[in-house]
Amino acid sequence: MRLVQRPSPSPLSYLYAAAGSLATSIAVVLAFTGDPEKALQALTTVDPWLVARIFVVVGIIAAASLLSYRSGLWNIGQEGQAVLGALAAVASQNPAEALAAATAAAAAWALAPALLRALAEVNEAVTTFLLSLAAVYVARYFIEGPLRDPGMRGFIATYEAPALSIAAAAAIFAALLAGIAALYRTRLGLSLRLLASGEEVVKYAGRSPRFYVLLALLLSGAASGIGGAVEIMTREAGRYMTLQQVSTGFGLYGISAAWLGALHPIGSAAASLYIAWLYQVAINLKILGLPAQVANALVGTAMAWGLAGYVLHRYRVVWR
Repeated sequence: MRLVQRPSPSPLSYLYAAAGSLATSIAVVLAFTGDPEKALQALTTVDPWLVARIFVVVGIIAAASLLSYRSGLWNIGQEGQAVLGALAAVASQNPAEALAAATAAAAAWALAPALLRALAEVNEAVTTFLLSLAAVYVARYFIEGPLRDPGMRGFIATYEAPALSIAAAAAIFAALLAGIAALYRTRLGLSLRLLASGEEVVKYAGRSPRFYVLLALLLSGAASGIGGAVEIMTREAGRYMTLQQVSTGFGLYGISAAWLGALHPIGSAAASLYIAWLYQVAINLKILGLPAQVANALVGTAMAWGLAGYVLHRYRVVWR
């Protein structure tokens, strides 16, 4: 078996990937519940508020992923950038301040990998991943130190972040998608997309690839920070961070949605809704007593199918 590049990309590959992901998820639920009635219950029980909230958060981080991946850059540090965004929100007094601080903090966190990639050609996948791990320890320092709420006696947690309604969060998500769609219709956006074809192509077009590498990674980081801020501010209760709950996993969910959505704004939004439904199914499975690892594997399969869709989009499988 070998992969041969297609003369023209296959538009149906992502539909096959989405269908494969759905079939895999249903098969996993059936296999582990061992009861069609319980499986149906896990697949159909939905809390609209929860799904809407997860959809918006995952959608924002998926949009952040588009900004780097469509430029040919592998920012896989969305989780850490979201953590910095959540920390900034906790340290703020109102939603507007929180969003501005989250944008700045996460962009600053992405600056080092961006500079290393632009100036020294250090692989951004490695540096963003390592900084994502470091973000957890930075958050733990602030939780135990400067942002610890002394009013929570015997319980180590930060101050509460300001509240943000789901409607406002949805408006932010819609504005971000519209902004990305508009960006790619400009010369600036075209240059960002040209970067995916190679830095030499950007140079041939008379532009500086270093500038566009910096811009793509900083925009991606900033948007991820917004996702982290929105996640903590839209909680019904417990809008604080604890030592046990620093990393929420939404960075991985956003990456999964971006790839499953064909790296397209509309596709990533649709995939984010699907991921939100999988999140609900995962909660339903936990309620039924199944291990958390089984539930979390559902989102992992979605990412695997998304990457498979990308490969099949560009290549065809030859069995001889």
